[in-house]
Amino acid sequence: MARTRKSAVRPRQPGEIERFDEANSARLGLICVQERIPADYTRWDLELMVEGRVARLTCISPGEYGGVPHGLDGDFATALNMIYLEQGAPDSGEVVITAYQLLQKAGFTDSGQYYQALQDSLDRLKGATYTASESWRDKRHERWTTVKFNIIEQIDADTQDGTAYGHGTLLKIRLARPVVQSLREQYLKPLDMTFVLSLSRSLTRSLYRMLDARRYDPVNLAEPAEVLRISLQQWARECKLLETVPARIKRNLESAHAELIERGYLRSVSYEGTRAATVIVYEFGDLPASLPAPEPSLQVIPDAPVVDALRRHGVVVPVARKLVTQFGENHVTVRLEQFEAILAGGYQPQRPSAFLVDVIKDQSGKYASGQTVLPPAPKPARPAAKPKRLPPPDLAMEAEADQINDQLTREFRALPLTEQAARAVTQVRMFVGRELRDSHLKSLLAAMLAGDVDPLTVRDEVTRAACNLQLPEFAEALRAAYSDG
Repeated sequence: MARTRKSAVRPRQPGEIERFDEANSARLGLICVQERIPADYTRWDLELMVEGRVARLTCISPGEYGGVPHGLDGDFATALNMIYLEQGAPDSGEVVITAYQLLQKAGFTDSGQYYQALQDSLDRLKGATYTASESWRDKRHERWTTVKFNIIEQIDADTQDGTAYGHGTLLKIRLARPVVQSLREQYLKPLDMTFVLSLSRSLTRSLYRMLDARRYDPVNLAEPAEVLRISLQQWARECKLLETVPARIKRNLESAHAELIERGYLRSVSYEGTRAATVIVYEFGDLPASLPAPEPSLQVIPDAPVVDALRRHGVVVPVARKLVTQFGENHVTVRLEQFEAILAGGYQPQRPSAFLVDVIKDQSGKYASGQTVLPPAPKPARPAAKPKRLPPPDLAMEAEADQINDQLTREFRALPLTEQAARAVTQVRMFVGRELRDSHLKSLLAAMLAGDVDPLTVRDEVTRAACNLQLPEFAEALRAAYSDG
């Protein structure tokens, strides 16, 4: 079912959007993006990572309703959420509206085929049962929960002939309690409904909603990302596609990609890798051409190369950033070169990181080039004498570094084991995620939860491997240890 296309409508920038959708439903993609499905497609199961933990989402739908929710069902589910907010978000979770008004809100015309489509969609949304295990965000308590629900809990339809929906059919629809709670607690993400209504196909609209939700961090719903990278196979599963062959997945999404690029929401869609390892890369085109510059103190320091260089020598990130903020990137770079020259001259400090911090902070000139590395050589042809013993490092700065490390360790140890394991897996995924399969990460997570592996040790080892440029070796060790899943 196609609608009149409003190609002049361009996507609004995220900061300009005034309409919102419930963030859990949008992020999880409860509706299959396919416009048509086999009648026996009555169940799907999805595994996904939520803050480093393996979570699961399941949908089971009775066969008599035409399979799992799909196609236009997403348009009506989104419209119901918006109408619920417009009607004041009552605690009852009820929406009262005529079938005609609901069609108008969803962007469809007043015709018999759409009244039938509406009735079929509402039946599927009521009949399908979803179970979200450790993947539904409870905003009030800031935690992930498990919920089981039907998107629509109850439908009361006052039809003239007792069966078919028509222009004057009055609908009283009660939405799922978890969805209602999220909406009332303002767990929302922006949704450009004007742009949604202008898209010509349900496939494009569904994919747009999926993409737009995936751009936002599920915890703080901050600024949307400019680029989204995801395994093509995983993306097909999240879109609830039946296809598993990469070429067919690409072909199924091709028309939606083309329309979103033409309309300016996407700048490009590209693919990296081959076969099962293919990654799809979305570049979004609806953000401002030039974003405001960040505050000077945050502009380059977190990602400055010199910070990474300090980390490789064992300086913890908070101390490294503080040093660059206090002394400037140029000063720290010069002192880092001094430090490396001193080590090259043969000096071996007991705590290299603390010694490096002292070299950076020194204001007396005691580490000036040529004065403290090696004594003068009696003759050019003879090897240099044993280097002088250098002054001890600044004990105060060393103590500060130790204090920060100890504090971070205590905070980590105070977390529940599940949270420690989740954070450790997140750290591993961040550094070597592309070199591991999901089975490796699942097995690592299981080992930590069983008490066989210490999450703090895992976190520290991957950080140490990154500092020592040994990430390939670290990834290989994980693959060898958990190759059997």
